[in-house]
Parts: sequence; structure tokens; C-alpha cells
Amino acid sequence: MERELIYLLADLCVKWGFCIPPDSIERISKTDNYNDRDFATDVVKAEGMDGYSSWVNRIAERFRERFGTNEIDSSTFVDRIRGVKENW
Repeated sequence: MERELIYLLADLCVKWGFCIPPDSIERISKTDNYNDRDFATDVVKAEGMDGYSSWVNRIAERFRERFGTNEIDSSTFVDRIRGVKENW
């Protein structure tokens, strides 16, 4: 799950300019569970923006597109592309 969150954060940086600080990337990517809104709010806040901006909805949508659900948990997370549960 950590790697997939890092990939999503990289996509948000490249596509929309949400290039958050490294310490925020580490904190967000190591979170054990996330729902779409909490993830989006954390990204927006790490960028130094208001947590209730219109970006929250757009980022939450990207989260759902990437993971196929609105909530992920490290104890049950399976990479949708490779169909593998990783433990690193």
C-alpha cells in the first residue's frame, strides 16, 4: 500500500503540481488506512492550502480511480494491477 500511495502522490505532483514536502510524503505513505477524503485533505494541507478547498474533491476522486474504492487498509490491501498483497 505504501508504494501505491507514493505513486499516487507522484502523479498528483506531476499532473497538478501538488509536490508536497518529503516529510509529508513519508507520513502520508506510511499511514495504515485511508479513506478518499482524509487522504485528499492531508495532501491539500501538506501543500499549505485550506483543507476544504475544491481540490479535496478532485484528489479524492483520483484516489477512488486509483484504488477502485473509497477506503484502503494496509492489513487487507492488494495491489489491483498485480493482484499481490505486499509486506514491506
